[in-house]
Amino acid sequence: MSNTPYILVTGGHGFVGTSVCNLLKEDGFSFFAPTHEEFDLTRQHEVERLFASNSFTHVIHLAGKVGGILANKTSPAEFFYQNSLPGIFLIHEAYKNGIKKFVGLAAGCGYPKYLEPPFSEEDFWSGYPDENSYAYSLAKKNLITQARAYKDQYGFNSTILLPANLYGPHDNFSLTTSHVVPALIRKFVEAHDKNLPEVEVWGSGRATREFLYVEDCAKAIIQACLSIKEVGPYNLGTGYETSIKDLVKIISKHVGYEGIIVWDKTKPDGQLKRFYDMSYFEKSFGWIPSTSIEEGIAKTADWYKNV
Repeated sequence: MSNTPYILVTGGHGFVGTSVCNLLKEDGFSFFAPTHEEFDLTRQHEVERLFASNSFTHVIHLAGKVGGILANKTSPAEFFYQNSLPGIFLIHEAYKNGIKKFVGLAAGCGYPKYLEPPFSEEDFWSGYPDENSYAYSLAKKNLITQARAYKDQYGFNSTILLPANLYGPHDNFSLTTSHVVPALIRKFVEAHDKNLPEVEVWGSGRATREFLYVEDCAKAIIQACLSIKEVGPYNLGTGYETSIKDLVKIISKHVGYEGIIVWDKTKPDGQLKRFYDMSYFEKSFGWIPSTSIEEGIAKTADWYKNV
Protein backbone atom coordinates (compact mmCIF):
# COMPACT_ATOMS: atom_id res chain seq x y z
CA MET A 1 0.00 0.00 0.00
CA SER A 2 1.32 3.43 -0.97
CA ASN A 3 2.65 5.84 1.65
CA THR A 4 0.83 8.65 -0.17
CA PRO A 5 -2.67 9.03 1.29
CA TYR A 6 -5.58 8.18 -0.97
CA ILE A 7 -8.67 9.02 1.05
CA LEU A 8 -12.21 7.69 0.70
CA VAL A 9 -14.66 10.42 1.77
CA THR A 10 -18.19 9.09 2.16
CA GLY A 11 -20.79 11.83 2.14
CA GLY A 12 -18.27 13.99 0.31
CA HIS A 13 -21.01 15.83 -1.59
CA GLY A 14 -22.95 16.69 1.57
CA PHE A 15 -22.70 19.49 4.08
CA VAL A 16 -19.58 18.53 6.07
CA GLY A 17 -18.13 16.51 3.20
CA THR A 18 -18.04 19.53 0.88
CA SER A 19 -15.86 21.45 3.35
CA VAL A 20 -13.63 18.40 3.95
CA CYS A 21 -13.12 17.82 0.22
CA ASN A 22 -12.41 21.51 -0.37
CA LEU A 23 -9.68 21.45 2.29
CA LEU A 24 -8.22 18.19 0.97
CA LYS A 25 -8.10 19.69 -2.51
CA GLU A 26 -6.44 22.87 -1.24
CA ASP A 27 -3.78 20.77 0.55
CA GLY A 28 -3.10 18.60 -2.51
CA PHE A 29 -4.46 15.27 -1.21
CA SER A 30 -5.91 12.60 -3.48
CA PHE A 31 -9.41 11.51 -2.51
CA PHE A 32 -12.53 9.84 -3.86
CA ALA A 33 -16.02 11.01 -2.88
CA PRO A 34 -18.59 8.59 -4.33
CA THR A 35 -22.25 9.46 -4.65
CA HIS A 36 -25.13 7.39 -3.26
CA GLU A 37 -26.05 6.51 -6.84
CA GLU A 38 -22.60 4.99 -7.40
CA PHE A 39 -22.45 3.05 -4.11
CA ASP A 40 -25.30 2.38 -1.67
CA LEU A 41 -23.49 2.13 1.66
CA THR A 42 -26.44 0.42 3.37
CA ARG A 43 -25.71 -2.69 1.25
CA GLN A 44 -22.70 -4.80 2.22
CA HIS A 45 -21.93 -6.01 -1.30
CA GLU A 46 -21.84 -2.38 -2.49
CA VAL A 47 -19.32 -1.45 0.20
CA GLU A 48 -17.25 -4.51 -0.72
CA ARG A 49 -17.34 -3.41 -4.38
CA LEU A 50 -16.23 0.10 -3.37
CA PHE A 51 -13.09 -1.18 -1.66
CA ALA A 52 -12.37 -3.82 -4.33
CA SER A 53 -12.33 -1.18 -7.07
CA ASN A 54 -10.03 1.30 -5.29
CA SER A 55 -6.75 1.33 -3.33
CA PHE A 56 -7.65 3.55 -0.41
CA THR A 57 -5.23 4.18 2.45
CA HIS A 58 -7.57 6.21 4.69
CA VAL A 59 -11.33 6.52 5.19
CA ILE A 60 -13.32 9.57 6.32
CA HIS A 61 -16.92 8.47 6.91
CA LEU A 62 -19.42 11.34 6.79
CA ALA A 63 -22.38 9.78 4.98
CA GLY A 64 -25.67 9.32 6.80
CA LYS A 65 -29.15 10.65 7.35
CA VAL A 66 -29.26 13.87 9.38
CA GLY A 67 -31.99 16.29 10.39
CA GLY A 68 -33.56 18.36 13.14
CA ILE A 69 -36.05 17.43 15.86
CA LEU A 70 -39.06 17.21 13.52
CA ALA A 71 -37.26 14.92 11.06
CA ASN A 72 -35.97 12.68 13.85
CA LYS A 73 -39.40 12.37 15.45
CA THR A 74 -41.07 11.65 12.11
CA SER A 75 -38.66 8.99 10.80
CA PRO A 76 -36.77 7.31 13.69
CA ALA A 77 -36.51 3.94 11.92
CA GLU A 78 -34.96 5.51 8.84
CA PHE A 79 -32.49 7.44 10.98
CA PHE A 80 -31.42 4.27 12.77
CA TYR A 81 -31.15 2.11 9.65
CA GLN A 82 -29.37 4.62 7.44
CA ASN A 83 -26.82 5.57 10.11
CA SER A 84 -26.11 2.10 11.51
CA LEU A 85 -25.40 0.00 8.44
CA PRO A 86 -22.88 2.20 6.59
CA GLY A 87 -20.68 2.44 9.68
CA ILE A 88 -20.84 -1.30 10.33
CA PHE A 89 -19.92 -2.20 6.77
CA LEU A 90 -17.29 0.51 6.26
CA ILE A 91 -15.29 -0.21 9.43
CA HIS A 92 -15.32 -3.93 8.68
CA GLU A 93 -14.20 -3.49 5.08
CA ALA A 94 -11.60 -0.90 6.09
CA TYR A 95 -10.14 -3.42 8.54
CA LYS A 96 -10.24 -6.24 5.98
CA ASN A 97 -8.48 -4.10 3.37
CA GLY A 98 -5.67 -2.89 5.62
CA ILE A 99 -6.76 0.74 5.75
CA LYS A 100 -4.34 2.83 7.81
CA LYS A 101 -6.95 5.06 9.42
CA PHE A 102 -10.72 5.39 9.72
CA VAL A 103 -12.38 8.59 10.96
CA GLY A 104 -16.10 8.81 11.65
CA LEU A 105 -18.56 11.25 13.18
CA ALA A 106 -20.80 10.20 16.04
CA ALA A 107 -23.20 12.72 17.62
CA GLY A 108 -23.24 15.00 20.64
CA CYS A 109 -26.97 14.32 21.03
CA GLY A 110 -25.89 10.86 22.20
CA TYR A 111 -24.94 12.32 25.58
CA PRO A 112 -27.37 11.47 28.41
CA LYS A 113 -30.41 13.75 28.48
CA TYR A 114 -30.02 14.83 32.11
CA LEU A 115 -26.25 15.19 32.19
CA GLU A 116 -24.96 18.47 33.64
CA PRO A 117 -22.76 20.44 31.22
CA PRO A 118 -20.03 20.86 30.30
CA PHE A 119 -20.12 17.33 28.86
CA SER A 120 -16.98 15.27 29.33
CA GLU A 121 -16.26 12.22 27.15
CA GLU A 122 -16.03 9.95 30.20
CA ASP A 123 -19.75 10.60 30.87
CA PHE A 124 -20.90 9.69 27.35
CA TRP A 125 -22.17 6.25 28.39
CA SER A 126 -23.76 7.19 31.72
CA GLY A 127 -27.39 7.50 30.59
CA TYR A 128 -29.99 7.44 27.81
CA PRO A 129 -30.02 10.26 25.23
CA ASP A 130 -32.84 12.73 24.61
CA GLU A 131 -35.90 10.89 23.27
CA ASN A 132 -36.40 13.35 20.40
CA SER A 133 -33.42 11.89 18.51
CA TYR A 134 -32.85 8.56 20.28
CA ALA A 135 -32.66 6.44 17.11
CA TYR A 136 -30.04 8.64 15.46
CA SER A 137 -28.08 8.98 18.70
CA LEU A 138 -27.91 5.25 19.37
CA ALA A 139 -27.03 4.42 15.76
CA LYS A 140 -24.07 6.78 16.09
CA LYS A 141 -23.09 5.24 19.44
CA ASN A 142 -22.79 1.92 17.59
CA LEU A 143 -19.98 3.47 15.56
CA ILE A 144 -17.98 4.17 18.72
CA THR A 145 -18.57 0.66 20.04
CA GLN A 146 -17.43 -0.91 16.78
CA ALA A 147 -14.35 1.31 16.56
CA ARG A 148 -13.31 0.29 20.08
CA ALA A 149 -14.02 -3.39 19.44
CA TYR A 150 -11.94 -3.45 16.25
CA LYS A 151 -9.13 -1.63 18.03
CA ASP A 152 -9.18 -4.09 20.95
CA GLN A 153 -9.41 -7.27 18.87
CA TYR A 154 -7.57 -6.33 15.66
CA GLY A 155 -5.53 -3.23 16.51
CA PHE A 156 -7.44 -1.31 13.84
CA ASN A 157 -6.72 2.43 13.90
CA SER A 158 -9.78 4.68 14.06
CA THR A 159 -10.90 7.96 15.63
CA ILE A 160 -14.48 9.00 16.33
CA LEU A 161 -15.47 12.64 16.78
CA LEU A 162 -18.56 14.10 18.48
CA PRO A 163 -19.27 17.38 16.68
CA ALA A 164 -21.42 20.01 18.35
CA ASN A 165 -24.34 21.58 16.45
CA LEU A 166 -22.86 22.16 13.02
CA TYR A 167 -23.72 25.03 10.73
CA GLY A 168 -22.24 26.84 7.75
CA PRO A 169 -22.33 27.11 3.95
CA HIS A 170 -23.76 24.13 1.99
CA ASP A 171 -26.02 23.14 4.90
CA ASN A 172 -29.58 21.88 4.44
CA PHE A 173 -31.88 24.90 4.67
CA SER A 174 -35.22 23.03 4.48
CA LEU A 175 -37.74 24.27 7.02
CA THR A 176 -38.92 20.71 7.75
CA THR A 177 -35.72 18.62 7.83
CA SER A 178 -32.90 21.00 8.75
CA HIS A 179 -31.17 21.76 12.03
CA VAL A 180 -31.85 24.91 14.03
CA VAL A 181 -29.33 27.36 12.51
CA PRO A 182 -30.14 26.91 8.80
CA ALA A 183 -33.87 26.73 9.51
CA LEU A 184 -33.76 30.01 11.45
CA ILE A 185 -31.57 31.72 8.86
CA ARG A 186 -34.04 30.80 6.13
CA LYS A 187 -37.02 31.91 8.23
CA PHE A 188 -35.55 35.31 8.99
CA VAL A 189 -34.19 35.95 5.51
CA GLU A 190 -37.62 35.19 4.03
CA ALA A 191 -39.39 37.25 6.69
CA HIS A 192 -37.12 40.20 5.91
CA ASP A 193 -37.51 39.88 2.14
CA LYS A 194 -41.32 39.55 2.39
CA ASN A 195 -41.62 42.20 5.13
CA LEU A 196 -43.52 39.79 7.38
CA PRO A 197 -44.75 41.27 10.68
CA GLU A 198 -43.71 38.28 12.81
CA VAL A 199 -41.65 35.07 12.86
CA GLU A 200 -42.62 31.99 14.84
CA VAL A 201 -39.83 30.02 16.55
CA TRP A 202 -40.18 26.62 18.24
CA GLY A 203 -39.76 26.29 21.99
CA SER A 204 -39.12 28.83 24.71
CA GLY A 205 -35.67 30.02 23.62
CA ARG A 206 -34.17 28.93 26.96
CA ALA A 207 -32.36 25.89 25.58
CA THR A 208 -28.66 26.31 24.94
CA ARG A 209 -26.46 24.67 22.33
CA GLU A 210 -22.84 24.72 21.30
CA PHE A 211 -22.52 25.73 17.66
CA LEU A 212 -19.55 24.64 15.52
CA TYR A 213 -18.69 26.27 12.21
CA VAL A 214 -18.32 23.63 9.52
CA GLU A 215 -14.84 24.67 8.34
CA ASP A 216 -13.49 24.21 11.89
CA CYS A 217 -15.04 20.75 11.91
CA ALA A 218 -13.46 19.87 8.55
CA LYS A 219 -10.02 20.93 9.79
CA ALA A 220 -10.34 18.65 12.83
CA ILE A 221 -11.55 15.70 10.73
CA ILE A 222 -8.53 15.88 8.44
CA GLN A 223 -6.14 16.22 11.38
CA ALA A 224 -7.74 13.17 13.01
CA CYS A 225 -7.32 11.25 9.77
CA LEU A 226 -3.64 12.02 9.35
CA SER A 227 -2.16 12.34 12.85
CA ILE A 228 -4.42 11.28 15.76
CA LYS A 229 -3.96 7.77 17.16
CA GLU A 230 -6.68 7.41 19.82
CA VAL A 231 -10.18 6.06 19.18
CA GLY A 232 -11.81 8.67 21.39
CA PRO A 233 -14.55 9.65 21.15
CA TYR A 234 -13.47 13.28 21.13
CA ASN A 235 -15.76 16.20 21.77
CA LEU A 236 -15.51 18.58 18.83
CA GLY A 237 -16.85 22.03 19.56
CA THR A 238 -15.91 25.43 20.96
CA GLY A 239 -16.64 24.88 24.66
CA TYR A 240 -19.15 27.77 24.65
CA GLU A 241 -22.95 27.68 24.87
CA THR A 242 -25.42 29.96 23.12
CA SER A 243 -29.12 30.11 23.98
CA ILE A 244 -31.63 29.75 21.16
CA LYS A 245 -32.96 33.16 22.16
CA ASP A 246 -29.51 34.72 21.67
CA LEU A 247 -29.07 32.81 18.42
CA VAL A 248 -32.32 34.29 17.12
CA LYS A 249 -31.13 37.79 18.08
CA ILE A 250 -27.83 37.29 16.22
CA ILE A 251 -29.55 35.98 13.08
CA SER A 252 -32.35 38.57 13.02
CA LYS A 253 -29.87 41.40 13.55
CA HIS A 254 -27.56 40.22 10.77
CA VAL A 255 -30.33 39.84 8.19
CA GLY A 256 -31.95 43.12 9.27
CA TYR A 257 -35.29 41.73 10.44
CA GLU A 258 -37.10 44.05 12.86
CA GLY A 259 -40.51 42.35 13.28
CA ILE A 260 -41.99 40.45 16.22
CA ILE A 261 -40.62 37.09 17.34
CA VAL A 262 -43.28 34.65 18.58
CA TRP A 263 -42.13 31.71 20.71
CA ASP A 264 -44.27 28.59 20.32
CA LYS A 265 -43.81 27.05 23.76
CA THR A 266 -46.01 24.06 22.84
CA LYS A 267 -43.11 22.79 20.72
CA PRO A 268 -40.16 20.91 22.33
CA ASP A 269 -36.95 22.62 23.37
CA GLY A 270 -35.06 19.34 23.28
CA GLN A 271 -32.25 18.90 25.78
CA LEU A 272 -32.13 22.15 27.78
CA LYS A 273 -28.36 22.62 28.06
CA ARG A 274 -25.60 21.15 25.94
CA PHE A 275 -21.99 22.23 25.65
CA TYR A 276 -18.64 20.52 25.83
CA ASP A 277 -15.56 20.18 27.96
CA MET A 278 -12.90 20.51 25.26
CA SER A 279 -9.83 19.68 27.37
CA TYR A 280 -9.35 16.12 25.98
CA PHE A 281 -9.56 17.41 22.40
CA GLU A 282 -7.16 20.27 23.10
CA LYS A 283 -4.62 17.92 24.68
CA SER A 284 -4.55 15.66 21.60
CA PHE A 285 -5.17 18.14 18.77
CA GLY A 286 -3.38 21.17 20.22
CA TRP A 287 -6.14 23.73 19.53
CA ILE A 288 -9.84 24.45 20.02
CA PRO A 289 -12.17 25.65 17.22
CA SER A 290 -12.58 29.39 17.62
CA THR A 291 -14.90 30.78 14.93
CA SER A 292 -17.36 32.92 16.90
CA ILE A 293 -21.09 32.42 16.50
CA GLU A 294 -21.41 35.99 15.20
CA GLU A 295 -18.74 35.49 12.53
CA GLY A 296 -20.05 32.07 11.55
CA ILE A 297 -23.67 33.24 11.28
CA ALA A 298 -22.63 36.16 9.11
CA LYS A 299 -20.73 33.89 6.70
CA THR A 300 -23.55 31.34 6.61
CA ALA A 301 -26.39 33.82 6.13
CA ASP A 302 -24.48 35.70 3.43
CA TRP A 303 -23.76 32.42 1.61
CA TYR A 304 -27.45 31.40 1.79
CA LYS A 305 -28.63 34.75 0.46
CA ASN A 306 -26.32 34.45 -2.54
CA VAL A 307 -27.00 30.86 -3.66
